[in-house]
Amino acid sequence: MATTKLTTKLDGFRKRNTDNPHYTNKDIYRMFYTRDIYYIAYNAIKSNDGAETSGSDGTSLHGFCEEWVDEFISSMRDESYNPKPSRTTYIPKKNGKMRKLSFPNGKDKIIQECVRLILECIYDPSFSDLSHGYRPNRSIHSAVAQIETWRSSTWLIEGDISACFDEVDHRVLESILRKRISDERFLRLINKLLRAGYLDTDLKLTDTNLGAGQGSICSPILANVYLDKLDKFMEDLILRESRGEYRKQNPQYAKLRYQLKKAQTSGDTQTVKSINKALKDISSVDLMDDNFTRVKYVRYADDFLVGVIGDKALAKSIKQEIADFLKITLKLRLSDDKTKITNAKHDEANFLGFRITKTGSFIKILMDTDNIIRKLKDNGMCNEFGFPIAMTKLQNSPIQDIIKYANQVLRGLLYGNQGCHNFYQGWRIQYIIQYSTAKTIARKFDISMKATFRNYGDDLNVTYTNSKGIDKQISLAKFRSFKRNKDFLKNWIFKLKEHIVVSYDIRNPLAKNCYVCDDSRNRKMFHRQKVSLIKKPYLHIVKEMVRINRRQVCLCTTCFTQVSNNELEYNQISKIFKLRKLI
Repeated sequence: MATTKLTTKLDGFRKRNTDNPHYTNKDIYRMFYTRDIYYIAYNAIKSNDGAETSGSDGTSLHGFCEEWVDEFISSMRDESYNPKPSRTTYIPKKNGKMRKLSFPNGKDKIIQECVRLILECIYDPSFSDLSHGYRPNRSIHSAVAQIETWRSSTWLIEGDISACFDEVDHRVLESILRKRISDERFLRLINKLLRAGYLDTDLKLTDTNLGAGQGSICSPILANVYLDKLDKFMEDLILRESRGEYRKQNPQYAKLRYQLKKAQTSGDTQTVKSINKALKDISSVDLMDDNFTRVKYVRYADDFLVGVIGDKALAKSIKQEIADFLKITLKLRLSDDKTKITNAKHDEANFLGFRITKTGSFIKILMDTDNIIRKLKDNGMCNEFGFPIAMTKLQNSPIQDIIKYANQVLRGLLYGNQGCHNFYQGWRIQYIIQYSTAKTIARKFDISMKATFRNYGDDLNVTYTNSKGIDKQISLAKFRSFKRNKDFLKNWIFKLKEHIVVSYDIRNPLAKNCYVCDDSRNRKMFHRQKVSLIKKPYLHIVKEMVRINRRQVCLCTTCFTQVSNNELEYNQISKIFKLRKLI
C-alpha cells in the first residue's frame, strides 16, 4: 500500500513507542487536519456488521461523502466537534442479567476509529505480553495457547471484573493517558467521546460520568489502556511470588526409583513392570514444597486467569490482592460470584468458552461440548437433549443458503477447537448440524430423510446457478477427522513472536465514478445491510449489490436519491443489462 505523510507519522509513533515504552507523544491532534485519516478510518470500518447500524439520530455510515470530511476537518480545527449521544440497547447475558450496548452515529464512528488507530500506535507496542484482547496478532486462541504452556499449576483463579466497561473511571483514565500523551486537544477530544452520553430505551438523555460504552469503536483500546495497569501489577506480583529454583524431590518417588534399580539388577521383570506403572501415577517432585512457588497470568478484555504453583492460602491471598488493587487503584470491582479458585487437578476452570484442567503436570484445554450444544439449540438445530431438528426459519430459503448457513455454524463452532484434547467429541456437533440441515431440506421439498441423502449424498452436495448465471456447487464442509491438531495452539504461540505488520488503506472510496451513471461529481457511498437483515422486497440497487456481492457502492447525489426512493428500474442499474446493450 502506498505511503503518505500521515502513514509515515503513524509508523513513526509506533516505532518510537516500541523503542521507548515511556515515550511522551506530542503533536497528535494535527493529524485530524488531513483527509487521509478519515479515508483510512472509513475503509477500516465500512464492512463491519455495525457499519449500517444507526445511532441516536438515525444515521450510520450510509451516505459518507466529501462534505463529511470537510466538516470533520473544519470542526477539528476550531474544536467545535461534539459527538452525539449514543443509542443504547440491552441484550440478555447467560446469568440472566442484561448487557448494555452503545451505538454511535456514522460520523462519530469515523472519529472514534481515528482515535482508536492513533491510540493503538502509541500503546500497543508497550502493552503486556500477557494481554490478548482486541490486539493485532492476538485472539482468544493465543490466550488459551499461552495457558497450555503453564506446567504444574495447582490452583486456577478465574477472574471477572464486574461491569468493567461501564465503570471505567474517567479521571483515572485521563491520568493514565497523560503519562504518555502531551497533547491537550487530543485529550479533550477523548474526553468528549467518553462524556457524550446516551439515549436510553425511553429516549431519555443520560450523562456518562463513568464508563466506556461497549459498542463504541474506541472503547476496547481505552479499556486495554486502563487495564494495562492491572497487567503491570500482575507482572510485579509474578516476580515477587516466584520463589525457589527447583522443587524438592518426592521421597516416595525416590524410594520407588531405588526399588526399580534393584529389580532391574535382579532381573525381576514383573516387579519392574509394576513399579514403572506406579511411577507414572506420582510426581517426581514434592508438589507441596513451600519453598517453591510460581504465578502465571493471562487476560482477555475483562476476563483473566491466574495459575498458582503453591498452596491454597497463596491463591486466596493473590485473589484478595487483585481485588484490592482494582478497588483502590482502578476503582473497579472484582466479581465475587464469577471469581473462583479451582483445584486444577480435581476440577475444571472455565475461561473464554474453554474448560481448563490438569493431568499430571500438564494443563489440558478442553472444548465445552455441552455449551456448544446449547448454542445449537438456540440456533434451532436441535432440542435440549441434542437431538437434531429442522431449522424452520430457513426451510423457505434457497437450498444453497441453507447449506451456507450450516457451514458457517459448523466452522464457527469447531474450527477454533481443533487444538482441544477432547476434539474427538466434535463428531457429535457435526452430526447434529448434518442431520438438522438434511431435515430442513427434507421438509423444504416434502421428502423423506432417506430420499434427501439419496439425492444429495452424505455431504449434501448441491448444484445451483448464482446471480451471475454461473453454475456453482456447494456441500457441507464436514471435518474428515476429529483427531486433535497438536500444532493448532502451538502455532498461535509462534504467531505471538511474529513482527506486527500494520498497513493502512488510504484509498479514497469516493474517487470512483457513480456506479449507475458514471458521473464523477458529488458522490456518496450507498450501504446495504447483510442479506439476512434486509427486508424483502429488495430495492433495485440492493438487488444489484447482492448480485455483485458488494456492501457499498459509490453513487452521485442524483442517483443516490433516486435509488433510495427506488425510482430507477433494475435494468437501468444492473451492469448485466448495460453489457447486453453494448453487445
